[in-house]
Amino acid sequence: MKKPSRKPPIIFRYYALVAVIAFVLGCGATWLLVKRSADREHAVVNAGKSEPPLDTSLSPAQTVASGNWYYDRKNWPRAIEAYEKAIGLGADNSDLRTDLGNAYRFSDQPQKALEQYEIAQKQNPQHENSLFNQGGLYAFSLNQPEKALEIWREYLARFPQSPNAPKTRELISEVEKSQSDLRSEVGRWLKNRTQPTPTPNVR
Repeated sequence: MKKPSRKPPIIFRYYALVAVIAFVLGCGATWLLVKRSADREHAVVNAGKSEPPLDTSLSPAQTVASGNWYYDRKNWPRAIEAYEKAIGLGADNSDLRTDLGNAYRFSDQPQKALEQYEIAQKQNPQHENSLFNQGGLYAFSLNQPEKALEIWREYLARFPQSPNAPKTRELISEVEKSQSDLRSEVGRWLKNRTQPTPTPNVR
């Protein structure tokens, strides 16, 4: 005689159902998190095709990559925003500070640019570009050619074999020539000012 099959108690079937639902939800949540992370990575990797995001969910490296994307397209305000966020997230180094300084410089904020170049030099005294760019900032944005010459001469003394050394010497020559021409022009003006004005010949 065949024994009737015994069905599991309803309570066990309930727990089994709950376990299956929890497993499915857990898998779904994991998939969603992985997808969101992959989407963020994809957005940065494909930043050349579309504007990258700028939000707090990005990693420091992703935020720097976004800043570089805006920098390359000369979108200085967005580059500044991205670089400052990256620094706030801990991605702080001389290269980043120099790029931030450049973005400030091209946004007509020379004092903020100088601040970033100086921070870069303090972080790494062997960082060439931050010192070289200081000279250009003094010469062409802050209108302090004598300070520019001082910086560029220091640059040549510290980095004589740099690939930028020939360009630095060329810039020094240009600024020195402009200073010499200015002094000559001022000298001629002062000389003319001191000469007596001819008296008109009245008959």
